[in-house]
Amino acid sequence: MSEVIEANHRPVRDVSATAASTQAGPGALVIDHVGITFTARRDNKRYRAIKDVSFTVRENEFCCVVGPSGCGKSSLLLAVAGLVPASHGEMSFDGNRIVSPERDRAVVFQSASLLPWRTVIANVSYGLEMMKVPRREARERSRAIVELVGLKGFEGHYPHELSGGMQQRVNLARALVADPQLLLMDEPFAALDAQTREVMQAELLRIWGQMRKSVMFVTHQIDEAVFLGDRVIVLSKGPGTTIADIVEVNFPRPRSEEVKRTPEFLALVDRIWNCIRSGATAQN
Repeated sequence: MSEVIEANHRPVRDVSATAASTQAGPGALVIDHVGITFTARRDNKRYRAIKDVSFTVRENEFCCVVGPSGCGKSSLLLAVAGLVPASHGEMSFDGNRIVSPERDRAVVFQSASLLPWRTVIANVSYGLEMMKVPRREARERSRAIVELVGLKGFEGHYPHELSGGMQQRVNLARALVADPQLLLMDEPFAALDAQTREVMQAELLRIWGQMRKSVMFVTHQIDEAVFLGDRVIVLSKGPGTTIADIVEVNFPRPRSEEVKRTPEFLALVDRIWNCIRSGATAQN
């Protein structure tokens, strides 16, 4: 859902200090008063997907983003990736303004979209080949990442020979092999069955614990966000999306599935769900 914007509308940027700008440090992703609009082909009108969003993903932090369907979660992630322009506001990573895709950021999409004619190891090494990394080095790095994501022994398999969970492991490995500083994940487990999804959540935490990347993880699943994240950014209902809440998750790491059954975990899930269900449109 998006908000129609009149042709003569020009968003005005709030120049006051924000939590995003004041918490920034080395290696941080800063989203500062960002809005996103687009022009619909059907009627050539401008629509507002995101009105005004500000927050920071700190270095090595696992930050999850949730919100109602159509609130612009994926649009915001694509803007951070440099694939969608912001209509106003600024975004920066590690002190550098985001204006286009760069190697310091990698995206893991919901669909694995593997090249069916290439093996696991060839799919993982494809990006390095495009970066002109020497073939031997590319294969060595790819084999190490394939082992890290739990696919040792499957290097020579083709995508059609893999389960959905295994294909997503290849998808993750393909992003990690380039050694990005920021990993952007757009509902990567949405297409998996419930059991495989829980396994992949635990595996992602294991991998993140070893590599300690900064992560921005978009999901519809509130319990997934609370289980994975250090913080959960809750976006408001659209149109004109803003931040409805920012929830700190203080469960110790490493985390096990048992934490999901604790009263504290369920209380955070309820807080976020109630915020989304109430249709909140302003940060608490």
